[in-house]
Amino acid sequence: MSAVLRSEVRKITTTRLWWILLICVFLLAGCYATLPGVVAVLQRPSAGVGSPFSDPGTIRSIYNGGNTVSRIIAMVIGITAFGSEYRHQTLASTYLATPRRLRLMVGKVGSLLTFGLLYGVASVAAGMLVAIPFVLANGGTFTLDQPATWRSLVLGVLSIALWTMIGLGIGIMIKNMLAAMLVGISLAYLVEPIVSAVFFLRKWDVPLNLMPSGATNALLGTTSPVLFAGQHPFVWWQGALVLAGWCLLPAVIGVVSTVRQDVG
Repeated sequence: MSAVLRSEVRKITTTRLWWILLICVFLLAGCYATLPGVVAVLQRPSAGVGSPFSDPGTIRSIYNGGNTVSRIIAMVIGITAFGSEYRHQTLASTYLATPRRLRLMVGKVGSLLTFGLLYGVASVAAGMLVAIPFVLANGGTFTLDQPATWRSLVLGVLSIALWTMIGLGIGIMIKNMLAAMLVGISLAYLVEPIVSAVFFLRKWDVPLNLMPSGATNALLGTTSPVLFAGQHPFVWWQGALVLAGWCLLPAVIGVVSTVRQDVG
């Protein structure tokens, strides 16, 4: 199994895409993380009231503000992991090198989760760097003495890793890599945000909590309206179950279909 995992990791690291995306994650996550901070400044309470940057939910929203874009990039690398096999017509030789398809798929899943964790760390690190000037300039606190903050940071990293599984499932089910990219990005950047925005504006918290964005907010304990955080979110473990369902279902369907299908 270790040889298969090393082979799959090598397939990713032999191209420039992985580190280009890593840089994009760090830079874009930092930009997106400023949005909850700016919103908190604009919603600053009247004089004599505590700093908005003393609120743990606000701080967690900044730390994980880049999650919105980082998970899309993680999904992209998940799509390319299998889509490149179709595009370059290397799938048959891959199966010949590793006849046990289930072992091959486990190796791909392991390699994707590894890089997903790397992107997650970059995203959260960028958010924490962005939080520094906001907290210091507004007399806030980093809330690093609270277990809920560390749980949010760890789960923020894990949630981005899970999104590679959505990409893997899409990349398996849609054999044209460009089409898979368009479908995945459209669903994640257009369809799901529009539906979540409607639920948020109408204050339909239960349907919102069942969407990927709402489940992620509940999981991470974020409260910023710019992230479509519900007024009555699920508890963190309920959000984790919903997000895991969204992320793992496409991957499971894709893996099962791949193990059974013939190679043309």
